[in-house]
Order: sequence, then C-alpha cells, then structure tokens
Amino acid sequence: MKLNKERDAKKVLIKDGINELKFSNDNNIITKSSDYLKDNKSNWAKRIIYNDTHSGTLIHQEPGETNRSHFHKDHDEWWVVLKGKIKWWIQDYGIIEAKIGDIVFAPRMKQHKIKTIGKETSIRLAICIPDIEHIHPEEDKCPKNF
Repeated sequence: MKLNKERDAKKVLIKDGINELKFSNDNNIITKSSDYLKDNKSNWAKRIIYNDTHSGTLIHQEPGETNRSHFHKDHDEWWVVLKGKIKWWIQDYGIIEAKIGDIVFAPRMKQHKIKTIGKETSIRLAICIPDIEHIHPEEDKCPKNF
C-alpha cells in the first residue's frame, strides 16, 4: 500500500484548507477563550502549546469543511470541541458526532477524518505530540457520504 507521509504541521493544515496559521505565540501561561471565540475569520489554526513533548492547536472551520483522511502510526490524538458541532469518522469506530465540551480520541493506526457540521463554525483543540506524522493512505476507508 502506498503511503503519503507528512510531518510539518503547517503544511498539513494548509493542504487541509486552513488559510491562516498563527504559530508564533506558543506557550502563553493563559489562553483566554474570549480571544479565540471572537475570531470568526474562516479557516484558521493557532498553536497555543508547543514543546518537545506536547502540542495543542486550536482549529477553526466553517460548516462543511473537512480534512483529508489520515492516521498516525506511533501516536494517539485527542480533540476537545470548544465551539460548534463536529463529526469524526474513526476507522473501526464509525461516525461520531461531538459538541461543545466533548472530547474525542483517535487511537494510533486508525484512519480518521473530521468535518464541521450544522450552521455554526467550529473550534477544536487538537492535542498530540509535536509535528505528529500524518499518513495519508492511498486507500481512503472513510465512507463516501461522510
């Protein structure tokens, strides 16, 4: 099976349709929700935590926007929904819908895909290792109607 591997988080997000990247103000002692909830520009990502062991990135998307199916070989990934409604497809687990306050977990080696649903924009906090390798398999197992 042919695998397309990417490790640069900025490039991954750009290829997934994120137009504005804010990766310069990492590791503030506090990040106030009022600072990111009012930012309604479409398609942005702001890295708020980044060190040698942890990465936390806020991702804002419009309804209907999605990313490419992928998996992570050696590491798990989590998300906290901070605004809107989002659905995930996780290989072997199916489609999961999540709303504000929900936490979603994708185990390593499981393809997954994310899509903002409903009429409101979404914001999620992605939590993983720094620059986690994204592997985009040639065979996308996500349902066609996702």
